[in-house]
Amino acid sequence: MNYERVVIFIDGSNLFHAIRYMNIRIDYQRLLNFLVEDRRLIRAYFYGAVPQEKDLKKNSPEWESYIRQRRFLEELSLQGIKVKLAKLRRLPSGEYIEKEVDIMLATDMLSMAYMNVFDTAVLVSGDSDFSYTVEEVQRIGKRVENATFKRTSSYHLRKVCDRFILLDDYTDRFLVEEKMEVSQEVSFWEKIKKLWKR
Repeated sequence: MNYERVVIFIDGSNLFHAIRYMNIRIDYQRLLNFLVEDRRLIRAYFYGAVPQEKDLKKNSPEWESYIRQRRFLEELSLQGIKVKLAKLRRLPSGEYIEKEVDIMLATDMLSMAYMNVFDTAVLVSGDSDFSYTVEEVQRIGKRVENATFKRTSSYHLRKVCDRFILLDDYTDRFLVEEKMEVSQEVSFWEKIKKLWKR
């Protein structure tokens, strides 16, 4: 077994925009296994932002979306992924803006590098704002890998990282495996029976 210590940092918003555009669902346990390879996972972190309950009207579409998001984040926690959240800020226009998430991720990556928690950080994001953080982590003597989808990928971030993984090329390794419906199974077995009857 390889004893290289890995910590995975997932920029939830950046990843969400890519998977929403591609209309895919990720199995996060499979994604972690794919990214870790044969190395030792210390911990995986998922960074995101949620609105404050006081800004939402109960039983509205926004409220339902908030409930789905909370369930999703709880599921990640139950899988052993450390979820770190900031609050979405509501603008006077009614729109929400995400603040603090990038700073939380960058601060955690830097502080863990200084505390010698990992040998390699895997940054799941295409946000070029992390480029300077990556260079500082490397200056400490750590490796940083970048994994992202083409849709949200930054050339500059790819260039500064020690390794780049284009997730588009490996979706078969971490997408949610859809379970076949019973009616599909029956039709499959019906086809097999017909073949045998020939």
